[in-house]
Amino acid sequence: MKYGMPYKGSKSKIAEQILNVLPEADYFVDLFGGGGAMTHCATLSFKYRKVIYNEIEPLIHKAFDMAIHGGFRNENRWISREDFFRLKDTDPYVAICFSFGNDCKTYAYAKELEPWKKALHYARRLHDTSLFKEMGILTDGTRRDIERHKEEYKRLYIKWLGENIQFPNEIERRQHLERCKSLQSLQNLESLDRLDRLDRLDKLDRLDRLDYRQVSLPDDAVIYCDIPYKSTNTYLSSFNYDAFYDWARNQKQDVFISEYDMPDDFYLVTEFDRTSLLSPDSRDTVKERLYCNHKYEIHEQLSFFERRISHDP
Repeated sequence: MKYGMPYKGSKSKIAEQILNVLPEADYFVDLFGGGGAMTHCATLSFKYRKVIYNEIEPLIHKAFDMAIHGGFRNENRWISREDFFRLKDTDPYVAICFSFGNDCKTYAYAKELEPWKKALHYARRLHDTSLFKEMGILTDGTRRDIERHKEEYKRLYIKWLGENIQFPNEIERRQHLERCKSLQSLQNLESLDRLDRLDRLDKLDRLDRLDYRQVSLPDDAVIYCDIPYKSTNTYLSSFNYDAFYDWARNQKQDVFISEYDMPDDFYLVTEFDRTSLLSPDSRDTVKERLYCNHKYEIHEQLSFFERRISHDP
C-alpha cells in the first residue's frame, strides 16, 4: 500500500516497518510530517488513538490539508516547463506532481521527454490520444497497449521529435535523440493519482504548521521525527541540525528519529534497506536508520497490519 503524498524522502515504502518497532501510545506525533506517509500509516494502525501531523513548510502543509479533504480529486492539468517555474512556489499540485523526485524545485522532464510525457498525460488523465496521433502513434493510450508496442512507438516518437523540435545545434540535437533510445515506454503517473486518493483521516487530531519546538506534545505520545537528511541535497528550507540534536537530547519523552547517521550519544534502534528513489540505478539501496534519544529495546510484537488484515472478510 502507498501511504501519504508523493514527496522527497517519503517513508511510504517502509512506514509499516517503522511503526511495527515503535511502542504503542495514545498519540502518534509526526513532527516533520512532509508528505504524510507516517501520519497516514499511523491512522490505519491499532497502536494509536489519535495522530498529530506537523509540517512547517507552507506549501507542503497546504498540499496535505488539500489532499485529505479531497482538494485534488478533479485536478487534471498538464504542466509545462514554463508553467512549472511560474507556479511551483504557490501551487502544490504543480510543485509536487511535476518536479523531479517530488523535490518541488526542479522540473521533472528533460526537453526530449516533455512531448512524450504530455501525450501520456493527455491519454491517461484526459482520455485524449490526439497528441499521440500527431506523432504518428495510433494507440488507445492504455498501459497495456503502450507496453505491447513500446519499440514501435519509441521509434515513431524519435522520428517525430527529430522533425518537429528545434534544438540549438546539430550536436545537441543528436544528443537528445540518442537519449530517447533509452526512453521508458511508460513512467507511471502515480504522483497524479495519489493526491486524489488520500481520504480524510479519521484519527487525525491536529494539523499543525509550526516549528518543531513549538508543537504541544501530549504526555502519552510517540514522537517521530523524519528530519531532512544531513547528507542529501537541501529541501525547500534550511535546517539547523545542532539545534535539533540539543532539543532531542533535552526531551524526557522518547524521540524517534529517521536518519542515515546521528551523533554518538543517540541510540540506534534498527535499520532498513531501501531503494534510493533519486538514484539513476533503480537497484541502488541505502540504509535507513531509526534512532532514539534514549536507550530503547524493540519488543517482539505481532504486526498490527497483519492483525488488521486478518479481520478483513
